[in-house]
Amino acid sequence: MSGSTMSDAEPIILHLVSEATGQALEAVMRACGAQFQETEFSPRNWNLVRTRMQVGRVLAGIRAEPGPVLSSLTSPDLQAMLREGCARVGVQVKNILDGTIHFLEQQTGIVAERHPGGQYVMDNTYRRRIDAMQYVIAHDDGQKATDLAKADVILVGVSRTSKTPTCFYLANRGIRAANIPLVPHAPLPVGLEDFPGLVVGLTIDPHTLLEIRRSRVGMMLPGRSVSAPGMSENLVKPYIDPESVHEELHWARRLCARHKWPVINVTHRSVEETAAAIIDMLEHDGRDYKLPDHDM
Repeated sequence: MSGSTMSDAEPIILHLVSEATGQALEAVMRACGAQFQETEFSPRNWNLVRTRMQVGRVLAGIRAEPGPVLSSLTSPDLQAMLREGCARVGVQVKNILDGTIHFLEQQTGIVAERHPGGQYVMDNTYRRRIDAMQYVIAHDDGQKATDLAKADVILVGVSRTSKTPTCFYLANRGIRAANIPLVPHAPLPVGLEDFPGLVVGLTIDPHTLLEIRRSRVGMMLPGRSVSAPGMSENLVKPYIDPESVHEELHWARRLCARHKWPVINVTHRSVEETAAAIIDMLEHDGRDYKLPDHDM
């Protein structure tokens, strides 16, 4: 209807039918759905669909709540069953993999195996992800700082600059990431300054950092703004003092500049975007990596 907005329009039910975990479909939905700001999608997830009986269950759900279907099924038999069932209900179905698979078949001259869940195998890549996750857990927030040599990348930054979630995201990509908190007047751990690999500094807008820290302190002890478990009042005050926070961030930037460590401003970046920038640095020369202007 002309002039309708997300607030007064009914959400569009969208069925996501996957033979595996559904991550590919969800990623496509997030990327494409973000381009329709005035439209709200209400997804229905159908994962691990690998038999005709399971497709029948999906079709029953589609009949109960009709809506367009995005699929990542690779089995021609199950694809056909889903397509025919959707046609009977009167809804459209789009398989997100077909175009790419056909393109790769044309380029390689090889017919795709169409093996369900083929991307999830316990191979060396999988084992590396597990190893990276264990490394991140052991080296989070400055732990085991004397054992940094095995890291693929080290993230440094003041408290609450998304170092930990970024490290875990990198670990899911098989990258061993350690993170070191930067604290003014505290010595750097042995081995950091001499680390031969990539060290990346994370920084953030001071006003945003103040909001995050004040919220953290408030959650640790509701009703009290200057105290937190394990932190004395003398430590908490500079932690959320505007002037101290500005100086802390400035000191951290000077430290990174002195060591020629590239710096990423995470203020307007998601963890995924920060991790993507770090992966690019790893694939190129991190010290010569040029960030977009808004990160300077």
